[in-house]
Parts: sequence; C-alpha cells; structure tokens
Amino acid sequence: CFPLWVMINTTNVGNGDDNDDGVPIGVMIRVGLIAVLAGIGSGCTGPIVKSTLQNVTLPNARGQAFSWLNTFDDFGRGLGPVFVAMLIINLGGRQIAFNVGVGGWILCGIFNLCIFFTVREDEEK
Repeated sequence: CFPLWVMINTTNVGNGDDNDDGVPIGVMIRVGLIAVLAGIGSGCTGPIVKSTLQNVTLPNARGQAFSWLNTFDDFGRGLGPVFVAMLIINLGGRQIAFNVGVGGWILCGIFNLCIFFTVREDEEK
C-alpha cells in the first residue's frame, strides 16, 4: 500500500518534455512504475487470505468459512465506492479520502502480518 500512497500524493510537477496532454513525461513514467509496484503489492492479499483459510479451517466447516469470506468481499466491492464517495464529500477532497482508504489497507496488511504468528497453532488445532 506504500506505492499506492505515494501515487495518491504525487503531484503532476516535474521537469522534462510535455506530451500532448501537458503532463511531463518523467511524471508519467514515475507514476506508471509506482502503479505497477502498487498492483504487484495489492494482488497478493486475496490468495494469502484464501490459502490461510483453507489451511486453518476444518473440512466440514470450510464451505461456510469461504461463503463468509465471499460475502464480505462482495460487500466491500459493492459498498466500498459508496463509502469512498461519502469520504470525498465529507472530508473535502479525493486525496484526503483516498489516504483514509489506504489507511484501511494498512490495517488489513497488519492483520495479514499477524496471521503469520498464529497460523501454525491454528493448523495444529
């Protein structure tokens, strides 16, 4: 989430030749590289949660656990944009609202890190 935070807080100021849209090429390259890093970093969360859930859930409860995971995942996909839109309106801008959203990703990353310390005990149960 750090690359996404950098991309949100990067302004379009830079040196170099402008392209047709008036954005400096150096800024476009920098933002593009940051976007690739953000995509690589954010893409690993789903498989981490699913594989951990697979390993720590008993076979007879696995279907129910995955249904809860999919329910809350879909809930977040559906209402996430609504919450972000409310944050944009109430906080006075996109940059502040997206920084709050990245703060939520930081909490999720901390929870994923905490799983590392408890997964062995959970697998043994």
